[in-house]
Amino acid sequence: MVNSTGTKKELRLNEQIRGDSVRLIGEEGEALGVVPLTEAFARARAAELDLVEISPTAKPPVCRIMDYGKFKYQQAKREHEQKRKHVASELKQLRIKSFRIEKHDVNIKRSKARMFIEAGHRVLFVMMFRAREHSHADLGELLLKEQFASPLADVAKVDAPPRKDGKKMTMTLAPLPNLKQILAVREKEEGKRKAEEARLAAERKAEENLEKITKVIPLSELEDDGAEDGDEEDIQDDSEE
Repeated sequence: MVNSTGTKKELRLNEQIRGDSVRLIGEEGEALGVVPLTEAFARARAAELDLVEISPTAKPPVCRIMDYGKFKYQQAKREHEQKRKHVASELKQLRIKSFRIEKHDVNIKRSKARMFIEAGHRVLFVMMFRAREHSHADLGELLLKEQFASPLADVAKVDAPPRKDGKKMTMTLAPLPNLKQILAVREKEEGKRKAEEARLAAERKAEENLEKITKVIPLSELEDDGAEDGDEEDIQDDSEE
């Protein structure tokens, strides 16, 4: 619960609650009507739960029977999740000194952008223009689109297209709405690829080992030169003589 100043205000429970009667809500969320405070206490104790005042300004105050410890845990978990989502939506900035950037630097910044996007962040590209570069804004826009927006289209969409403002040009990419599913499928496919590579490597190793064995003992030395195992011989039955 949050008060008018924006800070958290603890709920009153059990003996902290004051008044003669309350509007009671059961542990399953069912409305039990207005009952004396003593009866509300008795119901909560019988269920081995807490009586929590969830709306103190109502007339009469609204109370609910609940497991307050569990409620606090779930509340903290929700707040943590909201905070995590807020952090995940941070805007990361990548600065590009000029559209005449080296290929190596493009690859590095593109890799960073992909890492940020796959982590759930939006990415703001800021390209600077110096001296005569101002007359070639089209080249800067082309660089942002061809070297960053297009290669990252598998995980991101253009949230704000390239726009020149004074000495700089900006472009923002945002994660695709279904990015989590895309990454999950990619991870699954990557697992299959690695398993197949491991199988092929094992087969190659087995072939190499077989080759080593046959070099030690040539197959010609293992060939039979007469009646060997598996050959059949005629056996006379002396009993008939």
